Amino acid sequence: MRDHLYAVYAADAQNAWAAGAFGTIVHSTDGGTTWTEQTSGTTESLFGVNFFDANHGWVVGRSGVILHTNDGGATWVMQTASEKNHLFDVEALSADHAVAIGDWGTILITTDGGANWQKRSLDRDIILNDESWIDAQRGWIVGEGGLIVATTDGGTTWTEQTSNIIKTLFGVSFVDAQRGWAVGLDGLIIYTDDGGAAWRVLRGNAELAGFEQLTSKEVAENPTLFDIAVGGAKGYAVGDSGSVFVSDAGGLKWERATLPADVSLRWIRSVSLGSGGEGMFVGADGLAMPVGKAQVVPKETEQHASASSD
Repeated sequence: MRDHLYAVYAADAQNAWAAGAFGTIVHSTDGGTTWTEQTSGTTESLFGVNFFDANHGWVVGRSGVILHTNDGGATWVMQTASEKNHLFDVEALSADHAVAIGDWGTILITTDGGANWQKRSLDRDIILNDESWIDAQRGWIVGEGGLIVATTDGGTTWTEQTSNIIKTLFGVSFVDAQRGWAVGLDGLIIYTDDGGAAWRVLRGNAELAGFEQLTSKEVAENPTLFDIAVGGAKGYAVGDSGSVFVSDAGGLKWERATLPADVSLRWIRSVSLGSGGEGMFVGADGLAMPVGKAQVVPKETEQHASASSD
């Protein structure tokens, strides 16, 4: 499996689906040790995947592609929406209810298994990158220019929240009605504990600066982050150049982790945690691996190694 993978959904420690370039959809039933390719019926790049249960799921992608399965991916059926804009994420809220988002402020909602997709798009030209829902009524979307919008009525209406960030946000994860995280350019991880009324920076560079103003150390320490997933006390944020940040403190403190050498330089596009806290990373050149492979190096070990190499 060498095609780029852009999205992953981990149901539990064993079962996961990933989607990517050239219409790739793959499924693992053994925690990512082996993957079986599923027939998508398209060669378009696929950017989002999500399942409600072991059978019912959606995949979305380039040029408005929407695929649906009710048998765990044994068969995928193309669905039709009026919008043909690129779709970057999808969330399955029930076997019949799903929300897809993308560029040009596109928000599409189905409540009948995808037979019909209703347009609930924002009235502005803006890219929407990721979404997180805690139930069928309450959800958040992040996107270009630090945009964060929230709904409490299942997406019928959306309210913009004040992030005080003007850099693009790529990933978002809420664990309840109050606590949520978003990630983006320059290593940003921001956090709210009041449902998004206020957001604060946990790490990364929130200020605008020209590339020539940044030191190589600052660039290396603050890679673009594409996705984040938090579950219980554990959290993972992933991004450019094999970047993985891990939290063991309920998402309030983040430390950089190391990966096996053969994957440490590939970008990582998506992370998903299953019901038991186990999960998967996916990214460039078919990268697909359990989150447990990312290990935080203790500070004293890191400092000792640095001193030994001097």
